Amino acid sequence: MDAPYQGDLLVHLSSFVVLLRNVRAGLPSAFERTAHDLKLDRSVLRRRIRTLSEWIGTPLLRGRGTRLVATDAGARLEERAGTMISIARELANDVRAARERVVVACTGTITTQLIPEVLVELERVRPIRLAVRRAGGSACEQLVRSGDVDIGVLRTESAPAGLMSRHLADDRLWLVVPAGRTSRAKRTVTLDEMATLPLVLYGSSSRTSTRVMDRLGPRGASVRVEVDGRASALAYVRAGFGATFLSLLPGHAVDEEGVRACDVTPLFAPSRFYVIGRRERWGDAAVRDVVARLVDRARRRRPDVR
Repeated sequence: MDAPYQGDLLVHLSSFVVLLRNVRAGLPSAFERTAHDLKLDRSVLRRRIRTLSEWIGTPLLRGRGTRLVATDAGARLEERAGTMISIARELANDVRAARERVVVACTGTITTQLIPEVLVELERVRPIRLAVRRAGGSACEQLVRSGDVDIGVLRTESAPAGLMSRHLADDRLWLVVPAGRTSRAKRTVTLDEMATLPLVLYGSSSRTSTRVMDRLGPRGASVRVEVDGRASALAYVRAGFGATFLSLLPGHAVDEEGVRACDVTPLFAPSRFYVIGRRERWGDAAVRDVVARLVDRARRRRPDVR
């Protein structure tokens, strides 16, 4: 029993299960019928059953013709064989699913403005399961470097060293104020004017917050309300508690009731969106496909791409 099995054990077990099904059906020529069902020569089927019997060390069948029946050992083997075959199928499905599963970490901007379109496209044309984790900046980069995710999309001044990367788009930064404050939403708003506004911004780990305060902090700006996402920020702005900033992909604009917005990108440090990944995952077919679709979708939004 400790010796390696001489043959394809799963194939032989599957053949044995089919044979016993025909035996229990009372067919007069169970071997012939099974060989026909499996598209085998009868001698090949007999060799498979003999190999199984020799490996087990006891007969699996007794009798002939319509009196052919499984021994106790044969019945037990049939039961266990069904379990093994089922587990093998599940294993194949799990491995196949894992191979086609791509986990991406990204900022809220990408999660809301780009990923939904890519998800719909993948569901329609390819069996890739795209799993999305919300993580921006250094957290996104760390997840990629540690291998916890396959790829990441982050906003940064330049692509991080030591990782594969592709440029998606240049970030656009929008100032958002309550709808009634028309003077604050004019196209020619200055840094000094923005610095006088009570600000509704995100946590210190937010690249948007850092980018804004690097320019407005020295001009006396202060954060009135700290929030954990753009929905909360917009709610405070609509209520008149201050102004916020949103990072958007090119081709997108702030379309929210109760607020006004203007593009203030040129007044702040430049920033770009990159998709990043480890070299060992970058070449995987599923990862390549997801990256290509992200880039394609982002480029469709860029007015400067012909």
